[in-house]
Amino acid sequence: METAWHRSLDRLRAGGAPEDDLDRAIAGVLPRGDISAVPEDAARLVLGSQSIGDAEALPDEALIGWAAGGDGDADAPGGEVRGYDRLILDLLEAGFRIVRERACGESAPFRVLRARRDGYRIRSFRPGDELAILKLFRDSFGEDLRLDRWRWRYVDNPRGGPRISLAFAPDGRLVGQYCAYPVRWRGLPPSAPAEGHQVGDTMTRRGARGVGRGPTSILARTSRHFYLVHCNGRVAFNYGFNTGNITKFSTRYVGAHVVEDAPNRVLPKEAPLGGRPRFGRGYELRRITERFGIGPEFDALFDRVADRYGLLVERSAEYLRWRYLDCPDDGLELVAAYRRGRLAGWVAARRLPDGVELGDALIDPRERPALRSLVAEVRAAGLPLAGWFSERPSWWSREIDRLGFVRRPEPQGLVTIMVPFVCGDAVERLRATGYYTKADGDLF
Repeated sequence: METAWHRSLDRLRAGGAPEDDLDRAIAGVLPRGDISAVPEDAARLVLGSQSIGDAEALPDEALIGWAAGGDGDADAPGGEVRGYDRLILDLLEAGFRIVRERACGESAPFRVLRARRDGYRIRSFRPGDELAILKLFRDSFGEDLRLDRWRWRYVDNPRGGPRISLAFAPDGRLVGQYCAYPVRWRGLPPSAPAEGHQVGDTMTRRGARGVGRGPTSILARTSRHFYLVHCNGRVAFNYGFNTGNITKFSTRYVGAHVVEDAPNRVLPKEAPLGGRPRFGRGYELRRITERFGIGPEFDALFDRVADRYGLLVERSAEYLRWRYLDCPDDGLELVAAYRRGRLAGWVAARRLPDGVELGDALIDPRERPALRSLVAEVRAAGLPLAGWFSERPSWWSREIDRLGFVRRPEPQGLVTIMVPFVCGDAVERLRATGYYTKADGDLF
């Protein structure tokens, strides 16, 4: 392949017309197909899992070919990124943007790219970046993100972290972030990892939003870095909740798919609570405020009912302790219903000045009246009760309807999005069998 690479370069430098796929791939990444603007020392070839070497020493404009070796660009044991993905990471971390890419040959054994240095470097999070991230959040969204909440979500998550890619301007200022926290899912095929990523807090400093366009923008470069380091071959999918321009950007440039509108439902303040408890089925309601209050019975409940829900976040005792009791936010309530000493279900809610959010719930289908008791417990007189309740499973959706909840457009126009990785049919699976609530994201 090295011989073919140099032969193609010599032919194009001599002014010859492209003759084969490799010629056309090289010409395809060059302005008007003209190679004369690329110095000879700027054309490099990387084979298999070789490294580009010192990317800092590359000229500011580089033409690079990559040929698959015996190991292709598969990930090495232990998650080391190698092959073509390693090449892209090296360039992003050295301050290059990938201007154009082309592949040629069956199953793309050869790839060609042109990269230009602009000094915006993408790298993984390092301890000490926290304060810059909080400042970027304030500058991007006009509100503060507390350090304790940031640590809870990204550092103290029992599934690991932090999983964060950051973009820095040539002067060293933080200008962009793409990040997520890991969540285990139940209901995926055995071939897929159980872990997915909930993506949140993606942001670009206002002054850097005009750097690059589309796939060369700061957000696209940062997300690509994140995908290479944390996602490809590692997680089933990424998911999140977006609106407006970020949804358009995500579907065009970072591989996202819109699943559906966020499934918002509201129990109006004046509406009576529908349904009625069955005779002989009184429930003992307990407010859980300490970690020891979430015991093995919560794991037993989830294991007992998970198959009746479909594809859903694993609501284990460990997860619930972290998600609701360790969370530093004010106003969260976790209420559990017991019948004859056995856990029948639980809900998580948040009280707000203008209403109550029902953020999460898990009910044993054989104990459906428990849901009515729990909703009655967290509802506040004279205020609406709102939550995201998917249409799946059908028995759950019918129970929500029976209580008097009505479907309403999500106030911010949010939609559910996914980026499949190992689980290629993740979007179809969520549409068909997915159960999720607002607390499965970072908005509750």
